[in-house]
Amino acid sequence: MDFSVLWDTVKHLHNVTGYSGKLRNRVKDGKTVEEEVFRVYVSRKPALMELAVSQRVPPEVEGIPTDIWDIGAMVIPPLMGLNPLAYTQRERPLVAGIGLGNESITVGTFGWYFEKKGEFGLGSNAHVLSEDPLQSGSMEKDILQPGTYDHGTAPEDIVAKYRFHQQLYGAESTCPVSRGLAFTVNSLSMLALRRTRFRSYTEGINKIDFGMTKEPLVDYELEIYGAKEWSGFTSLGFAGSDKASFFCKAQNILDMTGWKPVDAEIEVVEEGDTQHKVGRTSEYTQGKVLDDCAQGTVDYGGYRYIELSDLIMTDAMLLGGDSGSSAWARMVV
Repeated sequence: MDFSVLWDTVKHLHNVTGYSGKLRNRVKDGKTVEEEVFRVYVSRKPALMELAVSQRVPPEVEGIPTDIWDIGAMVIPPLMGLNPLAYTQRERPLVAGIGLGNESITVGTFGWYFEKKGEFGLGSNAHVLSEDPLQSGSMEKDILQPGTYDHGTAPEDIVAKYRFHQQLYGAESTCPVSRGLAFTVNSLSMLALRRTRFRSYTEGINKIDFGMTKEPLVDYELEIYGAKEWSGFTSLGFAGSDKASFFCKAQNILDMTGWKPVDAEIEVVEEGDTQHKVGRTSEYTQGKVLDDCAQGTVDYGGYRYIELSDLIMTDAMLLGGDSGSSAWARMVV
């Protein structure tokens, strides 16, 4: 089934932000009903009378019944004003699950170690390890632990150097050729006394929010702070609301970048499974997988809304500063 056709029918509607890439059983009053539906995700589910008829999700699309889920407004977790925690402190040797980030950002979480063709480094989200995940490369290279928000400073707290991140597409392009063409066309539009203006945007498929550092510059251990046992690497957390969280799949990270987790097997989780994570702010949490192939729109700040596909969606597991947390099928703390 081509879910993009179904999505094109509803994506312009008020509050609609995503969908499930599989037909799901309807959930009604907390109970599963044996009826296959096209599940539509919304940032808010107002009373029907609050929406114009033209803005309501239809009861069916292309002959398939719809089921509307309120998952809240999904954002890269904003930093919250919390008291200092153990996971925000300077930690040597370096271990996963603690606060870390590019010097130009506030702070995120060090997810896990990754390797590729003999190279090795620290893995986390693109928006944790780079200045701007919607652009290619990063001018700022220093990675601090603790992060800047947690009073980390250079050069004392530099633990690694930025290596690369998978660019997220859908933002305004910084390509000089594209910007020049847009400027030329806009100039002609103004000379013709037209009010239409043009902008150039990057285009591509987004499935992961992922970045890498070069080899650590300090001592490290292949451990997760506060965890005794863990196995079955599933994903990295990167966005959420007070109702749900988004994780990008470890398998997609491997397929798209070639980087694989060190000393860890990638495990696939499905709807109904439980996964676990340790992060800088909420520390240890576990959550139920609500969708194993979600598509969603995420607010990256500055009115930049980016669509990502083939995500794991769980109960709310992430707070500000937890971005980049690695998730596991099994964990003992």
